[in-house]
Amino acid sequence: MSISAIGGISSYDLYNSGYLNNMYQLMRYQYGINQASAYGSTPRISSFLGTQNTTAASSSGVDKTKAFLSAYQSDVKNTEKAADNLNYFKSGNVFSQYTLGSSDEAVAEIKTNSLRKSKDFTVNVQNLATKDEPARYSITENGRTTQYTSASNTIKLDNADATLTLKGTGTTNIYTGVDEDNIVSAMKDMVKAYNNTMETLSAGKNLGSGVQSQLSRMSGKIANGTVLGMVGLSYDKNGDLKLDETRLRSALENDYDTTRELIGGQYGIATTLGERARTTLSESVSSIVGTSTSASAVSRGLSSLLSGDDIGRNYFNLMYDFSRSMPYSISNSYSVGSMLNLLG
Repeated sequence: MSISAIGGISSYDLYNSGYLNNMYQLMRYQYGINQASAYGSTPRISSFLGTQNTTAASSSGVDKTKAFLSAYQSDVKNTEKAADNLNYFKSGNVFSQYTLGSSDEAVAEIKTNSLRKSKDFTVNVQNLATKDEPARYSITENGRTTQYTSASNTIKLDNADATLTLKGTGTTNIYTGVDEDNIVSAMKDMVKAYNNTMETLSAGKNLGSGVQSQLSRMSGKIANGTVLGMVGLSYDKNGDLKLDETRLRSALENDYDTTRELIGGQYGIATTLGERARTTLSESVSSIVGTSTSASAVSRGLSSLLSGDDIGRNYFNLMYDFSRSMPYSISNSYSVGSMLNLLG
């Protein structure tokens, strides 16, 4: 890696001055944080903030603060997104993604391909298809009954984008519902995002009183223990949120309306957590870490500190902050030139 002179000032001298050296380390940490986040590597936080033995860890408070802010921003955004997916006031939430179910799967099972709105009807099976005769069944919808025959017991329905598999004679109601698997998966995502956020805060709690305040607020209860337990949530001995999938499925099957309200209602668990994440993203960096590493970052909210996932764009933001802190007000062009040398 070559380091040339820029504007008559020795880049070698700048590099060894300590300022550029810290900047270069910071860039490497930012790259590592983004790469690790892209693959969902949880140990990234403890590694970069020096809570594990690693040669990559730095003693520079500036490096640790930037690494913490980048990781915290990513985790809080993930928490907001996961929580909103369970908030039934939010567009596209899992409670609005309908599917079809059969009240008696011994008579017929149904598989939904897609469903944009509710669609209920009744199927009456007179006989199943055999080698010698077709299946005979009727569909009653909106008070009107239509008789059908089929050479197969697997039928692509005309009145719904769904496939019906006849199993036996009798009558079954086809009803609109939600996919429990989607809700369970969304709950797992929210639990994971929340736990990652708390891990990041715990790893950075020595960076200042602001982080400790964030840890205290984010770890505050999102619902009382009884409510959490009703939807399969609880805290383990380490303070991590955990999900009992069996209990959640039972709650959805036995009292869907109440379960939906407890999770995604106006005062629901996911709603509360999503609002908490949004509040955090709107807070200034200075309130989170106590002090800012540069004047340009003091009033910026966490959500815009390191915007986007483009590593190159983040580097230029970091270079801007760095150039403002250099002695003798060295211009940005020197810093950008230094960066290009280092990356080359």
